[in-house]
Amino acid sequence: MDLTPHEEKILKLIKKHPEVVSDPEIRRKVAEKNNLSEKTLRNRIADFKKYGLLKTDKNVIAVQKSQQIINESDEIDLLAIWNILLQKKWSIFKITSFFTAIGIIYSLLATPYFQSTISLYPAGEIGETNSGFGGNLKGLAESFGIGRLGPAPTYNIPDIINSRRLKKDVVLKSWTNSLYPNGSSLIKYWEIDKPTRFAPSKWISKLFPAGGFSADPYHKYIETAIAKLSELISVEEEDSGLIIVSVLMEDPGLAAGIANYIAEFVKDFISVEQHREAVKNKAFIYDQQMQAKEELAHSEEELAEFRKQHPIALDTPDLQLARGRFIRNIEENQAVYITLRQQHEMAKIEEAKENLLVNILDSAEPAVKREKPKRKLIVILSLFCGVFVSIPIIIFYENFSK
Repeated sequence: MDLTPHEEKILKLIKKHPEVVSDPEIRRKVAEKNNLSEKTLRNRIADFKKYGLLKTDKNVIAVQKSQQIINESDEIDLLAIWNILLQKKWSIFKITSFFTAIGIIYSLLATPYFQSTISLYPAGEIGETNSGFGGNLKGLAESFGIGRLGPAPTYNIPDIINSRRLKKDVVLKSWTNSLYPNGSSLIKYWEIDKPTRFAPSKWISKLFPAGGFSADPYHKYIETAIAKLSELISVEEEDSGLIIVSVLMEDPGLAAGIANYIAEFVKDFISVEQHREAVKNKAFIYDQQMQAKEELAHSEEELAEFRKQHPIALDTPDLQLARGRFIRNIEENQAVYITLRQQHEMAKIEEAKENLLVNILDSAEPAVKREKPKRKLIVILSLFCGVFVSIPIIIFYENFSK
């Protein structure tokens, strides 16, 4: 607030003689001594109180000076800001206490979560490093245009864990927990299927019906549970290839059970898919082998028929050239047949053996302490949030009021 020279003069008098605020006799003497009337001095004191330039604390009168945050040079006056904060320290304390109280209440009322973790390590395809025979057969087969004799496809474990198929199995599976010792699905455990009294979305849908297809409520429960489960499962993949899966749940035993189920699901899924791929690969190779066998037999019959009609003793250059072509055709078909025969035997071995594609390094165990909410951290953050919010509010209010 900008004061006139006359008002600044009266403020100095009040600061020098604080008794003038409460003692009319002293106020009259001071007014006469400074060429003022007692009424003028009394009115200015009332105005200063109204403006908040005077405050009273047990007969002690303090004069509040008007301070500008931005001075005449359009620069921020840090000293003025500091003085304002000192004057409004109780307001800052109240705002900070409010935020801290909210943090304490939230940390006490928030649902506690317990975390269990598992670690998986991809073992890879064991037969990929085999040297010599397998690689040569593959190269020979590819030279004849047979492109499906490669190794089984690799699998991205994080994608499997984040798949809807896995999460749906977890949601619908019956889990034993503290609330339901005999087991229940996560839909029942989270009470998703129970009607809620306060449901604004339902009221809005009734007021503004969308029309068209209405989904089955049971399917909606599944989708809601899957969405909630997705927020409670996290997957981290290290540079070394180690995969860490963390599961948060309200029940520590339930969290450990779901984490171990995820590990077994991934292991079984890759094993089943790999075996299925091996069966398909073997069937494909067998079909190719039978076709190559027929072509080899056909080429052999053609050569035998040619020899009957054209004995070798009567060969001419043209007949020798034709006989050579028949022989080369037999050799090519024979090479393809031998390759496919060997590949078929290898495919049968691949189908029969069990490949170790995923190692479970660490199994999940029930947590011994709460993971969320972190009460100390919440209270500390609420405290700092209150401080950092209150300071701009106070400065803005003071600057705006002036």
